[in-house]
Amino acid sequence: MARATFADPPVSSTSSGNGQPTETSRLKDHAYTPAYAYVEEDLEALAGADGDDGREVEVWKPGKSGFYQTLLNVLGDLIGTGLLATPIAIAHAGWVFGPLMLAFVGGITLWTLKILLRIIAQDRRLRNFTDVIGFALGKRAERFITVLFVAEVAAWVITLVVLFSDSLEAVLPMYSSNQWKIIGLVVIIPTMFLPLHYLAYSSFLGILSTWALVAILLFTGVVTPEGPGSIRDPAPTDLWPPHGWMKFATVFGLMIGGFGGHGLIPNLIYDMKNPHQAERVCEVAYGIAMAVYVSVGVFGYLMYGHDVSDEVSRDLARTPGFSPLLAKFAVWMVALNPLTKIALGVRPLADVLFSYFGLHKTELVPEEAPTPRYVTRPSSPTSSQNSAISHNEHLFARHGADPAASHFSVVAEARQQRSEKWKDVVRPAIRVILGVLSVLLALVFPSFEALMALLGSGFASITLIIVPVWAGAALFGWHWYDYAAMAIATVAGVVGSVAAFWP
Repeated sequence: MARATFADPPVSSTSSGNGQPTETSRLKDHAYTPAYAYVEEDLEALAGADGDDGREVEVWKPGKSGFYQTLLNVLGDLIGTGLLATPIAIAHAGWVFGPLMLAFVGGITLWTLKILLRIIAQDRRLRNFTDVIGFALGKRAERFITVLFVAEVAAWVITLVVLFSDSLEAVLPMYSSNQWKIIGLVVIIPTMFLPLHYLAYSSFLGILSTWALVAILLFTGVVTPEGPGSIRDPAPTDLWPPHGWMKFATVFGLMIGGFGGHGLIPNLIYDMKNPHQAERVCEVAYGIAMAVYVSVGVFGYLMYGHDVSDEVSRDLARTPGFSPLLAKFAVWMVALNPLTKIALGVRPLADVLFSYFGLHKTELVPEEAPTPRYVTRPSSPTSSQNSAISHNEHLFARHGADPAASHFSVVAEARQQRSEKWKDVVRPAIRVILGVLSVLLALVFPSFEALMALLGSGFASITLIIVPVWAGAALFGWHWYDYAAMAIATVAGVVGSVAAFWP
């Protein structure tokens, strides 16, 4: 057997004085595919003198997105459809419960996101949400979660399309909302072909539109002397839930729907140049997002009180004395925001299909070689694998995409090249098809508030809290707060789903 130098990814361990399994033992089933760096004579020995047909494997290589590009995409994912529904969520909850629930939702979703990041650190090949869950819970759980995940992300993308079309119908009523959905498809399709580090620029446009909307809301509240729409003359509000317990039950869903970034963020982390910065990116993004949500929720409720709607941008347009030009500009900002996110929203859906049909990029490795987790980077740039990685990068520079490529047979290389060219055609086609399907489904589900409540209560409770906590506990051990979080999310999800469609 030929030689190869191995370096296992770092796995932390915890002491166990009471006979309980340590963290290392829980992770041992995932530690059998070590990172490796071949020396040149090993490649020749494994390939053989006459060339080796080899085999294609998926490996992790550093992405192209830097810290700020990833931050923009995460912000673009977090700040969006849920923002407009925040005032009505606080209105349903009252001043006592509203801000507390918003802080709770933001805190618990950041915690569960960090659980996912901790799992991803165990194997950098994990590129999407379902991969992460499958790594922790096994293939059977992965298949079940994939169905829920696809349904949730699809509902989110449909919500983006509905918000875009409703907003444009308000500012340009010559076309109906359904007609604007079809027109929007023409704009959406070109963005399906862009890589993630370029989509950061469209995310930046979406963030600018969000801040413009927040500025317009605050400006309107300050300059308007009398209500509705004035901060100086606040509308009637309530300390306690004023609309009954059924409306209060929808608050959790309306709020958590705005923090539903877990489905996309693993894809963004996979594309990072330095994924060890992922946790910091998420902390900064959540801090900014929370500031925006609190500002819009509090000021929107103060300005419109009991009469606040499920889209605060509509309330701006009906404010007495509000500039028609400014009103149109605000609606344009609302329309632009979801348009910049649809391509991002389609990514995790497409990635699941790529995994199912084997459409991800692969590299050739010698037939007898172990399957690597990493080829060009360790799980952390500061880990002990740096020397092996440095040698690997030297070989990559000399031999091309794979350090063993020059030792494979001509037939194997040609087969792999044909396969990659075919995948390069199919992947964008799938994204376009998903974009078309999203618009078609948006024609069937036109209610923004019902979609937001369904997203939060029906799906987000599962994918944002229950599943990440379950996955983390399966790998790292159960704690009392894991049980508490799952219980709260289960009750809130069931009750909220019923309340969302209660007549």
